[in-house]
Amino acid sequence: MNRTHLAALLALAAFEAHAQSLPNPGGMAPDTPRMETGNPPKDHANTQDKLFVRQAALGNRAEVELGKTAQQKGGSEAVRQFGKRMQADHAKAGDQLLRLGKKAEPSVPKELDPEHVRVREELDKASGKDFDVAYLASQVRDHQKTANLLLWEMSFGQSADLTKYAADTLPTVMEHLEIAKQQLTAITSAPMPER
Repeated sequence: MNRTHLAALLALAAFEAHAQSLPNPGGMAPDTPRMETGNPPKDHANTQDKLFVRQAALGNRAEVELGKTAQQKGGSEAVRQFGKRMQADHAKAGDQLLRLGKKAEPSVPKELDPEHVRVREELDKASGKDFDVAYLASQVRDHQKTANLLLWEMSFGQSADLTKYAADTLPTVMEHLEIAKQQLTAITSAPMPER
């Protein structure tokens, strides 16, 4: 290999290393301000940040509303207390998210998304143990999705505030998920009462 080839390979390797340290321009909206090409300011939200704020805000809103329902209709004290905690924790998390995500200018609907409307309708028809099982099963699903959403933001988000929010929120979401799983297991594995 001659010197020209070696110099070209070294230059290519240096360029690739530099390119990997830059934010992914594929995730940037066309109107992203740039200090230099492909290097947006760190406090500017990218498309992933906007989508994250929207989806996380919808999830928080659903958790607050379904938590209120669980406090009213829960068949067990444990489910009513879990609903109370979901309402409080997700109201706080939702307020914090919307404050931090303001720069992202997300389009967050004021109503529940269709999936959570369906869950609410299902819960409205249930009572007692059936309500508890349906509510806790929805909590397991929702918290698994939320954990994945937070990990996605931590990996692909650009806003330092939002990625920090995701990292700070993940342990609480995992704790909620574990509680929901434990309560669901306890309810569904309990022996049926004899008649």
